[in-house]
Amino acid sequence: MSKAEPLILIDPATGTPLSRLQTWLAIAVMLSGTTFVALVVTAVAPIMHRLSEHFGQGQHGNWLAYGVATVPSIGIAIGGPLTGLAIERMGSRNFLLTTLLVFGVSGGAGLVIDDVRLLIATRFILGFSAAGAVTGTLIMIGEYFSPEMRIRILSYQGAIGAIAALVIILGSGQLADWAGWRAPFALYLFAFVAFIATLIAIPRRPAGPRAAVGAVGLGGWSALATIWAPLVVVVALFVGSFMPTLQVSFLLKDLGVLKPSNQSLVIAAGSIMVSIGSALYGPLRLRFSDAWMLRLCSLSIGAGIVVSGFAHEALQVAAGCAISGLGTGLLNPQVNNMLLSRVAPEARGRAVGLGYTARYVGDFLNPVIVGPLAVVAGLSGAFVILGLAFVVAVGFDLAVRRMTPASA
Repeated sequence: MSKAEPLILIDPATGTPLSRLQTWLAIAVMLSGTTFVALVVTAVAPIMHRLSEHFGQGQHGNWLAYGVATVPSIGIAIGGPLTGLAIERMGSRNFLLTTLLVFGVSGGAGLVIDDVRLLIATRFILGFSAAGAVTGTLIMIGEYFSPEMRIRILSYQGAIGAIAALVIILGSGQLADWAGWRAPFALYLFAFVAFIATLIAIPRRPAGPRAAVGAVGLGGWSALATIWAPLVVVVALFVGSFMPTLQVSFLLKDLGVLKPSNQSLVIAAGSIMVSIGSALYGPLRLRFSDAWMLRLCSLSIGAGIVVSGFAHEALQVAAGCAISGLGTGLLNPQVNNMLLSRVAPEARGRAVGLGYTARYVGDFLNPVIVGPLAVVAGLSGAFVILGLAFVVAVGFDLAVRRMTPASA
């Protein structure tokens, strides 16, 4: 058996290997893209009801809290497809450095801003910069590492993102208990640490010819025609996937669980299962097709939402979050694998960017869908209705496939 290639980063300008310490620091930077995406929503998840109370009361306050939590998703949705073009002009290292500065400033603004409109504006900028961070680090992995190294590094991404989300949720709740609802915004200052690490560890790449400005025109985007239908499914599934981070805080408040640290423990149950689901993805994908993987995701997410909707105590809500988290853990790598396998290599960057757009369109649509349902049926009823919709959708899909076996 051949010995695995060591994880050593090669300086593209000189061709010489960097030190092991610098290599691992560079790897940490490149894997941090998923952490920044996790920070966008999970850092505020345990303080949703506190945001509502600070900026207003009743339904009005809830909608303002939804805006603070979900507006970054618009930034990610818009930024996903555009960051590749910016990277072509600036280079991945310069682009990432710029993105990290913007992320730290816009995210940390919540520590001092008290105007909700200005806070929401900075949150939009935060989302756009998060899209840049995750896209920039992914492209950097492709640029700086050999194919064997690239596979090994990418294999860590799902687990890293889930573990980061777990730590952020727990840390956010504790910070809010200790220092007030603004304190979790300090977590965004981590971007400045990553900025310094990038300066130290990521070598400059020699200048090369830039791609033609028109290289990614209408003809280039037409290469993505095969992924539009899957992206619609992704949007729908992520409406459910974001229930723990966007709605569970309010559900727990209705059950009398008010401390952010206690709420974060409940939401963290989902993050733990996201990590486990990501680890299970490889073996399950060997047994099931893309269609069946999406059905498993929908069943798990839907069942977990239903369990939370019927809950009468925090432990039952945690169980629902855990069941949904398993589906989300399977869904994240499934989306990337599905998109990458359906497009040509030259279009994969845009495909992954659109995948993040679809994810966070689902995030943005979550309160748009759940809010009216909660007005009609109460928040618990909205959980049950939405969860059942995902379960019923699987049954409907199987029935349609049975009638048209050639397309199953």
